[in-house]
Amino acid sequence: MSRAVVVTRPAGQGEPLAARLVDSGHRAWVVPALAIEPLPLADAHRRLLFDLDLYHAVFFVSANAAHHALNAFADLWPQWPVGVHWLAVGESTAAVIRDAGLTPEYPRSGFNSEAVLALPCLASVAEKRILICRGDSGRDWLAARLREKGAGVDVVPFYRRPPAPGRRPSPRASASISAARRSRSRASGGTGAAGRRVCRPASQPWICPQSAGGACAPSPRSRPRPHRPCRSRRGR
Repeated sequence: MSRAVVVTRPAGQGEPLAARLVDSGHRAWVVPALAIEPLPLADAHRRLLFDLDLYHAVFFVSANAAHHALNAFADLWPQWPVGVHWLAVGESTAAVIRDAGLTPEYPRSGFNSEAVLALPCLASVAEKRILICRGDSGRDWLAARLREKGAGVDVVPFYRRPPAPGRRPSPRASASISAARRSRSRASGGTGAAGRRVCRPASQPWICPQSAGGACAPSPRSRPRPHRPCRSRRGR
């Protein structure tokens, strides 16, 4: 069954997934929710990178982390240090490491911090140094577990994830979102989030200006029919 999908991956990174969805018979809209911006290295973090060859392992939490961290490493290291385990959470991140000329190690299932911790190179890490490369925020679970095992862990942020500027769904994409909201509303009594009444009738996925942030627009799968604008319950 064909479905409408809004791809919210960061700008410039959602098109491959959208193309696969279209090839599979679905409709897809690329609407980035976040941007990826590199962070300047603090002096203390730069000093850590000069000691890259002293680390037992370097873990990249995502493909974005690998891309920005490896660029920073290359500015300081004309040749890659030897004897370091280059860790990834999955194949996408591993591909970035591989493209840099390094050999990645990553779990073949799980694709999360728990699976990374189970890698053989992290079985015994007491008194070993491990570098975690990530964004300006994220999960601290792996760093905590490694410290419990006696490792010295440094965490360096290489990028930030602000909201994507000026990006809003197209009317057709918003219609799909609005239809999904109405479906949930029917199951819960007829009102949407924040006390707003969702648009009716349910068979016509219009966008309500108050609930979806845009002008009313019909789904291309349905015929136009009269529509009464929704009104908020607030102020009654």
